[in-house]
Amino acid sequence: MLKNYLKTAFRNLWRYKSYAFINIIGLGVGIAAMVWGYQDYRFSFSFDNFHHDIDHVYRGLTFRQGGEGVYGVFPMAAAQSAKNDFFGITEVTRVNKNMVNIKSPKDETFTEIVDFTDPSFFKLFNFPLIEGSNDLNDHSTVLITEKTAQKYFGRIDPIGKTLLFYAGESFAFPLTVKGVLKNPPLNSTMQFDLITGMDNVMQQNGTRIAGDDWSLLLDVAYFKIPNEADVPTIENAMKKYLPVQNNIRQDWKVSGFKFISLRENASLDNVIQSNSLFHRPSNAAAYGAFITALLILMCTCLNFSNTTVARYNGRLKEIGIRKVMGGTQRQLIVQMLLECSLMVFAAILLSALLNHYWLPLFNHMFVYVDVQANYLGDTNLQLFLTGMFVFTTLLAGAYPAFYISRYNPSRIFRGGVKFGGSNLFSRIMLGLQISISLIAVIGGIAFAKNAAFQNTFDFGFNMHNTVGVAVKDKNTYAALKNEMAKLPQITALAGTKNHIGFDSHREVAEAEGIKKEARVFEVGPDYIQTMNLKMIAGRTFDHALLSDFSTGILVTEKFAAMYGWKPADALGKQVHIDKDAYSVVGVLKDFHPASLFEPAFPVIMKLTQEDNYRYLIIQSKNKDLTGVYNISRDTWKKLFPLLPLNAFYQDEMLAESYRTSTSIAKIFSWLAIITVLLTATGLFALISLTLLKRMREIAVRKVVGATPGDIYLLVNKGYFWIVLAGTALGCYAGWSLSKLLLNQIYQVNNGVETFTMIISVATMISVALVTTGIKIWQAVKTKPVNLLRTE
Repeated sequence: MLKNYLKTAFRNLWRYKSYAFINIIGLGVGIAAMVWGYQDYRFSFSFDNFHHDIDHVYRGLTFRQGGEGVYGVFPMAAAQSAKNDFFGITEVTRVNKNMVNIKSPKDETFTEIVDFTDPSFFKLFNFPLIEGSNDLNDHSTVLITEKTAQKYFGRIDPIGKTLLFYAGESFAFPLTVKGVLKNPPLNSTMQFDLITGMDNVMQQNGTRIAGDDWSLLLDVAYFKIPNEADVPTIENAMKKYLPVQNNIRQDWKVSGFKFISLRENASLDNVIQSNSLFHRPSNAAAYGAFITALLILMCTCLNFSNTTVARYNGRLKEIGIRKVMGGTQRQLIVQMLLECSLMVFAAILLSALLNHYWLPLFNHMFVYVDVQANYLGDTNLQLFLTGMFVFTTLLAGAYPAFYISRYNPSRIFRGGVKFGGSNLFSRIMLGLQISISLIAVIGGIAFAKNAAFQNTFDFGFNMHNTVGVAVKDKNTYAALKNEMAKLPQITALAGTKNHIGFDSHREVAEAEGIKKEARVFEVGPDYIQTMNLKMIAGRTFDHALLSDFSTGILVTEKFAAMYGWKPADALGKQVHIDKDAYSVVGVLKDFHPASLFEPAFPVIMKLTQEDNYRYLIIQSKNKDLTGVYNISRDTWKKLFPLLPLNAFYQDEMLAESYRTSTSIAKIFSWLAIITVLLTATGLFALISLTLLKRMREIAVRKVVGATPGDIYLLVNKGYFWIVLAGTALGCYAGWSLSKLLLNQIYQVNNGVETFTMIISVATMISVALVTTGIKIWQAVKTKPVNLLRTE
């Protein structure tokens, strides 16, 4: 029996190979999209799952007095003492990330982020060792990743080789490579290149940091707590450290501690302030890909159903004969579902080929995303594909199978049966296709316009004609500035300790008895003018006034508004930061000091001395910017051959947000193209069926004088309301989904404009009119006698 079913199925698919080919491609695209969405979802929620003790390892967080939310930093001495003070804690691992100049055996110097940690690190976490040892008890050694080994040593075995840490400093010392680790997977919150012992952390004066130093706040502190019930008790008991901690750090007083599991940590990036770890993709990214994939699959299945119903008009006699010869409805359903399942199986094979090219392209679009699809080696994916096989077969094939098999042979042979066209369910499926296509078109246009909006967004300062160079100290700043000042194409220079978009620090500011958190920038006297920040009240800094260096501050409109001050009223107001009192001498027009992923926040600017400068900011005309960057690089190499250059364009702060927006726009654009083509195919099939059923009527109307326009209206009037309903649903769903995604991804975005909705609707209506017009024009141009002969 099965053999006969299969023979018939293969014969029919071969006979109607164009139909089979189109639907296999469509279903293949839909299933490939579902695999992409499923694997992206798995990746997003798999962060740190490869650690064996993920549910027993906790990250310590702190609450800051007057601060907002919870902070990722943790007092080092408190972490050091906790293991001995609390029986519930069995292991403690401290991690501090510092920028270090490292000199290679080839005399090349690089600035690297080094992870300083404890030997217990590898007791808590599972990062595979490729060669050597991962024992961190020897403080004269360093562990490196595969990528770092390739960078510094090429094909040479790195074990036993040395790297010079703190190159260019008087206290520089060599560390021996003891082990090579596998590169951390991208679904790890901990990303590192070099790991060494905590004892190798050096202060700027060349002294080592003591383990009981209460002044140091670690970037991360991990605690192994086997019994989850002990966590609240430990959180409360650790408050005994607050008096000594707050006595030492008057500027950063802690009000409490919190522990979160490693599993929970990856999803709290937007909650944790001062977070030095990586985080999983946002919910918008995790669920957005899956929803997008589901829309594509639904569109392909709806298209399959409509084209299948249309195709079976050519198999009416076959169906009638099989029923006359004793075939049951159940047998016909099995036959039709088997044909559908064969196409779905072929589509699954095609999806593997499509994802072979699509997934690497998708990974390239987004930083720190690694979505893979191992069809042969991933058991979970194989189970998902099995479910997709059954689901897609039923979703795409059930309606045609049950609908077509129900007719009785006498009606078929009398010519009383022609499938589709006026069938309400077919039209509803067409309406859903239109809605899905419109969602895709709206999303594509909305994100494309948002990318353009980001590119032209006024951040309130010089964004596109500014270069920055990180400097080591006052001497490097002065030497570089003197050389760069000789260039005629440079329009302004300024020194600063903190820089917009790259470096600032949070402080709790108190005014009129109210404590609020703000971002603080310590800048030089020329910084305001160089960055083209606008004053709306008061004055800018005056380097001739010593009081400006000690007590004067500038605040933004947003800061003034937090306290209910108008710009003019803010002048002269007293603001306390830690124990120091400051007076507002000027109010800056609000500017956006971060990428558009973050909201604009209140800002305080303080004047600092040249000894504290860490950046030289260079401004030039846009056409000269690249040349100025290259000159700064060459000048640096000439002045400081042993120090690595850390230079950047100001607009690099926008790179990730712009890349994300353009990538999402591309995905929606491809989705729009696929769904619009599928919708056009389904509409073409239904119009063809309608014409087939009404050939005699069209011929008679032509004989009595009907115009082509009359025929066009006659055929299309049955689709008017369903197209209107599909368009309305698609507009609402497209607007809602696009707005939701934009708001979840970007704190500042362009929204979904009315123009976007108009263009999207016009696009869909144009596609529908052209699709129906082509087929109807063919019928209109046919002579009535030929139409009647066809009928």
